[in-house]
Amino acid sequence: MQRQLLRAVVLVGALAAVSLPTLGAPGAASACSNPGCVVTVGTPGQIETYVSPISVTAATATFAERATTAQVSSVSIPGTLSFTVLDARGNNEGFVASVSAMTFTSTLFPLLPIPPKSITVASAPTVTMTCYGPYACGTGIGLGSSVGQTMAASPPVAVECPLASIGEGQYAVSVPLNITATGIAAEKLGSYPASYYGGFTVSVAEGQPVASFAGFGCPSRTGP
Repeated sequence: MQRQLLRAVVLVGALAAVSLPTLGAPGAASACSNPGCVVTVGTPGQIETYVSPISVTAATATFAERATTAQVSSVSIPGTLSFTVLDARGNNEGFVASVSAMTFTSTLFPLLPIPPKSITVASAPTVTMTCYGPYACGTGIGLGSSVGQTMAASPPVAVECPLASIGEGQYAVSVPLNITATGIAAEKLGSYPASYYGGFTVSVAEGQPVASFAGFGCPSRTGP
């Protein structure tokens, strides 16, 4: 019995000695969750040069006039927002154009405004492109994904796809819109002659990662 007890005590002492830290000992290593005890992460980078900056013409909005009728529960008025982007950078790095709207108001019905959420993209925007060489310029695409989006969400409506070529392009964008009013606002708008005033903002974002344009339906850019 004494012999067995002695062996147990010796074993415990040996385990305790193994578990002691070896700080300062040559060749000592700590446990790591990753091989080599180092974790790294990379990020893509872009360096761009350009000739002249992007410019945008003033947006114009045209809405159909509606003849007054008896009171209705819903009113829908079609319209179009048009603007032109001149990409004179020459590097064809691409851009993304988005639109938003402010609230439309009437002095006749100040308590019945038309908010941005009541103005939607009615159908796919179109882009008419003019290229000025010397070689080629990026393709312009109207984004069908914007259909049904409201002006409160500032939806992207058009892009210039990046292209490995030198060239300057002009992109005329046309965005079909629809204004919808319901309830008492529709009753007043439908049966009274009134004018509503508001405005739109076009935002053109450049310097986007080239790979991100694939999500807009652009082909992959090749070359420098």
